[in-house]
Amino acid sequence: SRTEPLLAVEENWPQHLLEEGEEHINPLSVNVPGFAVLFIFLTASTTAQAIYAEKKVGSFRRLLAAPISKTTILAGKLTPNLLIGLAQILVLFGAGVLVLPLLGFERMPLGNDPLALVLVCLVLLLCSTSLGVLIAAIARTEGQISGLSTVVLWVLGFAAILLAQIPLVPPLDTISLLIPHYWANAAFLDLFLRGQGLADVMPSILALLGFTVAFLAVGLWRFKFN
Repeated sequence: SRTEPLLAVEENWPQHLLEEGEEHINPLSVNVPGFAVLFIFLTASTTAQAIYAEKKVGSFRRLLAAPISKTTILAGKLTPNLLIGLAQILVLFGAGVLVLPLLGFERMPLGNDPLALVLVCLVLLLCSTSLGVLIAAIARTEGQISGLSTVVLWVLGFAAILLAQIPLVPPLDTISLLIPHYWANAAFLDLFLRGQGLADVMPSILALLGFTVAFLAVGLWRFKFN
């Protein structure tokens, strides 16, 4: 019974877990970027709400009467939200590197390629802001902006955090490619967890740029300045 038992238990681990288990994983490298992506995309709602509020009170119409182009007006409305998103990145990543270690957590690494990190953050901010333009162009009321923001930003944001951390099988592998949050999370995981460089995260950067162009194209097409 000891050498050849009738019943035996054999323990097997999935290969992707074995590969990840070879090195210790700092949980901050997963959680901090995930919430950073979620919060940055939430600024898209702020962008849409700001544009709607200016249209509602009539200040947007007064700007159209000024001797400046519509492109300049819209760029002026989007720039503050870009700066807000940048501030969020600096605060969250700064907390992971400087503050949380003082509370007993491990220091969050920022990867081995500063240029890749800057480019990922930049295209993430552009993608979020362009999504705000799209929401402002599609929604007609404050309630519609709130509803679209809840569905698009919160649901997709948490879904992307989950999908970036598990092995994907059909149809999840296809669905994930349609979520901009997923590409941003994947890029940060490649930089922070796997220590990869610019060439490795370039597909994610190009995907985010593609979403940015698509959001801006549809948003400007549907956007009503008056």
